[in-house]
Amino acid sequence: MRLTPLPYLFGLVLLGACSSLPDPAHDPYGTWVGKLVTDEGICPTKNVSSLRIRGKDIVFNPGMTSSVLRGTYQQGQQSYHAELVDQGMNNTPYRQVFEGYPVGTAIGGNFTTPRCHAHITLTRR
Repeated sequence: MRLTPLPYLFGLVLLGACSSLPDPAHDPYGTWVGKLVTDEGICPTKNVSSLRIRGKDIVFNPGMTSSVLRGTYQQGQQSYHAELVDQGMNNTPYRQVFEGYPVGTAIGGNFTTPRCHAHITLTRR
């Protein structure tokens, strides 16, 4: 009985397709989306959040709110930082921070404000 190479060829093609997913540790550029999961407080978890890394710019939009956190990216960097400082009640600063890091083919991260602590897993859109 002679085995045909077709199943083996299909397996190699499938393996190649799976391994071609860009690794955010080496190529984080693009748009990433995910939902915040509240750890503590009141967080914008109803809608999807987005992270965009383009050139040297990082933009994080938590829960599609009007807040836009910005940061800069250096090629080869293994963390992604964006923040926004608004004026809060009684003229006190209201700081929102996103800290991200590569996790396999996704980006994990934490979102923090004075009223919210949340984590998120973002996948490439």
